[in-house]
Amino acid sequence: MTIVMLYHTTVKPDAAEIMDEIRNGFKVLYKKYGINVLGHWKSVEQPNESYYMVQYTSEDDYQQKTQALHDDEQYLRFTSQLNEIRTDFKSTKLTPK
Repeated sequence: MTIVMLYHTTVKPDAAEIMDEIRNGFKVLYKKYGINVLGHWKSVEQPNESYYMVQYTSEDDYQQKTQALHDDEQYLRFTSQLNEIRTDFKSTKLTPK
């Protein structure tokens, strides 16, 4: 069963460009671990808000790939940098109906 994760991130109003730089680092890691990013969008009204969607083939695929990310030192560094500028974060796990 396919799983899609929807992520919504808000950063400090003056940190949108920093968030873009950090996201570029995440893109490299997602490619390294074979994570399928469906897309990344910014809010037109609030440029400091972004959304992205990631697809996994199954719950096991999701668990394995997220564990691999959490074990990666670069991922931990990027997450720490993002947490310094992030003001809100929400993730939603979506499955087919």
